[in-house]
Amino acid sequence: MQFKHSQLINAPAEYVFQRITNFEAFESYSGTKGFSFQRRDNKSVRIGTQWNISFVLRGRTRRFRAALSELIPPRTVSYSSTSPKYSAAMSLTVTPVSPRSSTLDMLLVAQPRSFSATLVFNSFRLGRRRVNKRISKYMQDVADRLAADYAAPTD
Repeated sequence: MQFKHSQLINAPAEYVFQRITNFEAFESYSGTKGFSFQRRDNKSVRIGTQWNISFVLRGRTRRFRAALSELIPPRTVSYSSTSPKYSAAMSLTVTPVSPRSSTLDMLLVAQPRSFSATLVFNSFRLGRRRVNKRISKYMQDVADRLAADYAAPTD
């Protein structure tokens, strides 16, 4: 299963990349829907660094482990996750469009590795339009937030 999305952001590519790789900010963020992003060790972030991630989906807390698999400043950051039930990889690529705007491309590829995961993935396939709408809305919110933060005067 694969999901792709591209979003125009009214901020320079270097700024966007710096924000999407601000791992300390993600780790300190505690979202309103129970999102958690915790590093497994106290070492500096490098290829292979792992995080325990949890969030609420359909009334249940979902937990998984993700590892940084690729970091190519100032363009690409990728994560991978593998378990007995599934394998997944997500790549975020920032491309400059102009000196003051850029695009953020997201690619998520996931494969079931168990019968129960196959059933869950099939439900995602059936609701693909709804899932794409949610991803699109989330990416638009991220783009709006990054553009507003970039445009805000710094004191």
